[in-house]
Amino acid sequence: MNNKFIKILIIINGIIIPIFLIIILTDFFKSKLEKDDFSTNIDYSSQEEKLPELKETIRYSSIQKIPNSDYFIVAKYLVLDDKPSYGDYDLIIPYTVPDKTINILFLDKNYNVVRKLLEKDSSIKKMFISKAYLNKEETQDKLKYLSFYIAKEDTTGDDEINEYDQHYIYVSDLNGENLTKVTDREINQYQWISEGQELLLQFEEKDKNDNEKLRYGIYNIEKKSMTNPKSID
Repeated sequence: MNNKFIKILIIINGIIIPIFLIIILTDFFKSKLEKDDFSTNIDYSSQEEKLPELKETIRYSSIQKIPNSDYFIVAKYLVLDDKPSYGDYDLIIPYTVPDKTINILFLDKNYNVVRKLLEKDSSIKKMFISKAYLNKEETQDKLKYLSFYIAKEDTTGDDEINEYDQHYIYVSDLNGENLTKVTDREINQYQWISEGQELLLQFEEKDKNDNEKLRYGIYNIEKKSMTNPKSID
């Protein structure tokens, strides 16, 4: 009798225990799947962790008197997110403009804006005025021109014209008129010579081994002509 009862208990346990385990495992996997499904449907697009878009705002530099003229200049430049970035500074004669300068405004002696250097805002990296105005008075009277390092085209393919594009040398009269491109060649540096009447340019040129070649050009602003001194390779 006892053996029969024990056999019955074993059979019952063999049926009930597997069913109990199946129920537990079913609930476990069901809850796990619900959690996984919930986590994959979270919308992160509205979370505050998204990076904010930077906004560019326009600023104007202080006003500066142009030597040997009745005109003044002001730089128009950009600031990101209303905060000046490292390197932002004022327009300082003879050769400093703020970072991200996009145009230069010319004012008459009554401080009326009479023209912009560029018809369309672009990128102006540098401005150079001959240091002749720092010398004796007779050389100051010979100062007639301004020079700038300007990019007018998008050369990087990012649909913007900024400091990363290719810049070229331009010259203008002291009032911003007659803006003229000096050369299509890339340069390393340049300086005023002949008491502000000519520019000495060092061209950016290399041989097949990436060695820099010594190449110079002298640009006469009045004649709008370039001469190239001889060099030895």
